[in-house]
Amino acid sequence: MTRGLVSVIIPTYNRADYVVEALRSAKKQTYRLKQIIVVDDGSCDDTARRVAEVGGVEYHYKINRGQGAARNLGLRIAAGEFIASLDSDDLWDADFLSRSVECLEEFALDFVFINWVKVRGGQTLPSEWLRDGKWRMYQTRRQGEWSFLSPAEVRKLFLKMCPAPSSSLLIRRNAIVSGWGEHMQIADDWYMILEMALHRPCTAAFSLTPRWRKRTDGRNVYDGRPFAEAARKLHLHDCPAFRRDFRSLLSPREKFRLTRREAAYCLRLLLHQSVKTDLAVRLKIPAIIARLRDAAGTFTNHPAGRAADW
Repeated sequence: MTRGLVSVIIPTYNRADYVVEALRSAKKQTYRLKQIIVVDDGSCDDTARRVAEVGGVEYHYKINRGQGAARNLGLRIAAGEFIASLDSDDLWDADFLSRSVECLEEFALDFVFINWVKVRGGQTLPSEWLRDGKWRMYQTRRQGEWSFLSPAEVRKLFLKMCPAPSSSLLIRRNAIVSGWGEHMQIADDWYMILEMALHRPCTAAFSLTPRWRKRTDGRNVYDGRPFAEAARKLHLHDCPAFRRDFRSLLSPREKFRLTRREAAYCLRLLLHQSVKTDLAVRLKIPAIIARLRDAAGTFTNHPAGRAADW
């Protein structure tokens, strides 16, 4: 492990044009001590050639197994004291790494995460994390642009939601337990942070200043997907795995809350699928769904929005 080195892992799958732009944003970072690793998860386009043209990066090809497995291959190769993962459809501002390393080092934190904006066509939108305002209750300790989270706050926040998609994170290597959740369909990054927070006390900080961009084009893993498809993958597949995999680390109250959330999304998905029928209209089911949406304490719009959008 090289002290001060940031290993940047860029997983990609059939995103030849986008990955080149992501690579350039990583190479333009003002923080100089970095290792850039591209993990090609079985692309059949000209990703390999386009990456080679950029130069100065390590390229690794693997059989397609999903974004979590691709990130973990990069993690095994990484030599850095710090780990970052940039999805191939995302772009960092030039000071993303320098700001992150500075905070992580000065306050001896386990990880930091930074806010973003979403770019859809010619439109720029705020992140769900900023828009929904759930950050307000976690701003009890601030210094400059950073808000600091105690171990108890990290645990509480990440059991409830994931405001830190992979591209937003800088993590101290020795804080990672097993890596990204390879069996997750969407929430591989959520799984990693939650595993860290449950295994030992973790300290963190977040900044609401947007320092990276998420490009959404209908091919992302989460953003832009129909609600029913995203809900099945995230809330009916991934979230129940948290309760199963971390059962021995959860309190009875935490288990109950996770089970209640699963039940709420099962109901919401059932109502969503029947909402357009005449009977649903007569029973005012659309209004019920609206109330469920407002009351949901988790990812109605999974801010890890592309937790796994590559």
